Amino acid sequence: MSNQLVPLIPNLSIVPLTIKSNTVATNQPTMEVEVNVMGNMTDCDFYIPDKSGDNTALAFRVAYEAATTCYFNYEKKLCAFVGSMLCSVAPGLRKSVEEALVGIGIRPRFVSLPSQADAYNIVESKLPPLDWPSILVIFGYCFIILFKLIKFNENEYDFINKMKKWISELREKVGVAPSNRLDIPFCSSKEKIIRTMLGSQSLRQTAIFLMEKFDRWGLDSKMTDLHRYMSVNILSWSGDMCVITLVKDMLERTRSPVLSNFQVLAEVDKFEEACIAISSSHFPPQFFNHVCSISDLHHFDRSRFPTLFAVALELQKGRDGSSLYNVGDSAAFIGTNRKKVNDLVKLHWKAMEGTYNSLERCKRRFFIRGI
Repeated sequence: MSNQLVPLIPNLSIVPLTIKSNTVATNQPTMEVEVNVMGNMTDCDFYIPDKSGDNTALAFRVAYEAATTCYFNYEKKLCAFVGSMLCSVAPGLRKSVEEALVGIGIRPRFVSLPSQADAYNIVESKLPPLDWPSILVIFGYCFIILFKLIKFNENEYDFINKMKKWISELREKVGVAPSNRLDIPFCSSKEKIIRTMLGSQSLRQTAIFLMEKFDRWGLDSKMTDLHRYMSVNILSWSGDMCVITLVKDMLERTRSPVLSNFQVLAEVDKFEEACIAISSSHFPPQFFNHVCSISDLHHFDRSRFPTLFAVALELQKGRDGSSLYNVGDSAAFIGTNRKKVNDLVKLHWKAMEGTYNSLERCKRRFFIRGI
């Protein structure tokens, strides 16, 4: 292996403030929860590179092989193996990973490699060979599945295809040879286990913090490219954040008179509250839904402004009726009056055609840094 697997991100003593809780809702609309259960502790092997370095990437490769072959009834072990991979490449994640593991009842049993390989009957020749670009892609995949990225309108099949596309683009970004076979993505059940059990709020905050600061160190150009791609193309404004950006793009940017209509003023106030909360965060606003406190998750609940959201969806279709959102009569319109929605859509298009008094166009602005 030409590239040494050394700590590419230094351990940081400054860790973002976190909020600890035994049960943490990670997505209000779908009620997916972060599992945090103390009780019976399970000892799980946690593979780490020797302090002197691991030029063979043995710790990562052992954890990768263990994760790909892990059975479904070994959820805790799966989380420990994925945590091992993350920390082998990015030691700055280790404190938060260990805390997350302890929070779900795992006591890490540290195995330092390659020095302890013989003691644990680890034979390097039996492990899959992985070059540095391949390791980076696997690391990137394990990194992004900590976050809830599926949108309200996506089914599991569509999201699997999107994940495969991201992995393909990550391979191209860091230069993985087409002949190199990688056993990712995991099945959706494994991904959900990792996200809800390992992906604690603290770990997600630390991951975002490290990703945003990585350019300052510039220790590895391929990893810099990887983090930039994940930040811009995958994590920014992703998941439930589309609820906010869609309303902002379709209504606020166009100064739609819908936002001044008396029928939705209460919803507009709630939308403004969400924008203020996002802009007030000490984290970059494009990642707010991934790192916000429990009390702020309600801002992404579509039931707070159902009519605005339904109107924005209709407007996003355009005049020809085509849409990036396959909504039809789906749950996106639950809690709305379809006649009211249609009337507000007509009001918007009338204004865009110039047949609406320009003085009555909405003057309210909902500032969010970055958009």
